[in-house]
Amino acid sequence: MDKALSSSKQKKYDKAIETYTKVINRNNKLQLAYYNRGFDYLATKQYDKALWDFNKVMALQSHGDFIITYNQNSPFADEEARAQIPYNDALYQRAQVKYFMDSLKSSFIDFQTLVDNNYEEKSNCLLWQGTIYVRSGKTEKACTYFDNAKQVALTDDDRNEATEMIKTYCGQTNNNR
Repeated sequence: MDKALSSSKQKKYDKAIETYTKVINRNNKLQLAYYNRGFDYLATKQYDKALWDFNKVMALQSHGDFIITYNQNSPFADEEARAQIPYNDALYQRAQVKYFMDSLKSSFIDFQTLVDNNYEEKSNCLLWQGTIYVRSGKTEKACTYFDNAKQVALTDDDRNEATEMIKTYCGQTNNNR
């Protein structure tokens, strides 16, 4: 997988995809291979394939209504456990792919699930939701989400990004927003 990751970093996405596919053919339960290949598909705008890979990562962790997470640091962890991706990280990427596929309602629902579960990127999820409202022509509703994103932002970068969205779409430059 190191070879594939190196190709990705060099923006040789087709080569990386080919290498990840070989890794997956050897062991089709390695979440990290699907996850990283999903990013490469996303980078090459192959959204349907990226969606499939992020869904696969989530499916590998789902058993009915339960999400199973293994301790990657256990001395007994196998290759599959060490290559596990947090479920919500895959859901976040899936939500973005759906956005780019113009499946806005489904994307919004995925982002809302993450917000409801206090995902670490909650502020970014709210920004994405606001952007979905902007694309839907509901700027006033979008501004509510941008305001919420600013309020829950954990970093200065996230706060600044929310502030920029507010300035761009909400016509507010004061500190009250």
